[in-house]
Amino acid sequence: MSNEKSKAILHFAHANGFPASSYNKVFSSLQEEYKVIAVNKFGHTPRFPVSQNWSNQVTELTEYVEDRSAGPVFAVGHSFGGVVSYMAACARPELFKGLIMLDPPIVTGLSRFLFRICKYTPFIDRLTPAGKTAKRCNKWDKNADIAAYFKIRALFKNMDPDCIKDYVNGVMELQGDHYRLNFKPEVEANIFRNVPHNINRFYGKLQCPALLVTGEHTTVCTPELIAPFIRANKLEHQVLAGGGHMFPLEKPEETASLIRHTLALWQRQ
Repeated sequence: MSNEKSKAILHFAHANGFPASSYNKVFSSLQEEYKVIAVNKFGHTPRFPVSQNWSNQVTELTEYVEDRSAGPVFAVGHSFGGVVSYMAACARPELFKGLIMLDPPIVTGLSRFLFRICKYTPFIDRLTPAGKTAKRCNKWDKNADIAAYFKIRALFKNMDPDCIKDYVNGVMELQGDHYRLNFKPEVEANIFRNVPHNINRFYGKLQCPALLVTGEHTTVCTPELIAPFIRANKLEHQVLAGGGHMFPLEKPEETASLIRHTLALWQRQ
């Protein structure tokens, strides 16, 4: 077994609404070679409230990495976490030696102007999942089968059962006779409302090797949105077969294998 102090450090940034512990099955497949660190829930501390274009969340990530590593780390991020990791790597290149983005919601081209305008109107709640998130169920009886509740929801229907259990264990908090979400719905909705419309200002600033991975069946990270992003950053792009936007939680072992293979290649270069 590898000595803990000799392992390379990997920071993993979660998708919006999914605490980092939801990805325990991915982490367990990586822990032999890497020390995995992660902000468990972005946007939940008074120092880093959700801000315009997620600028506070970028600082939240970089300060977390600085506090836990004496040198540059590998950054991996899913969805929201992929975008925040990209911006952090551009803003603080000395902290990162490689970046893997897993189906990040990149807003490019003319859609940037639509998002910028809609942020000042209630329409942003229809353009993003914010409206549904703000109204989601947030209370369950303590005897309810919460994993079964989520398993039939559209977002979860293809997820690995172990990942659903890890999500439930990580996101639920017992309060009296009921469970409630500890990833606050208002924070989750606010993150959606502030998806960056200015991602182009980071173009050309990425200094480490980077890979963009999209799910074969994603409806979020679509070809027309990612094409200019890939060109501007000279990214390598791979498609994970059979996966949707949530593929890291649908195919955790395949995701871990892809991460492990990519980082091993970079370390040999």
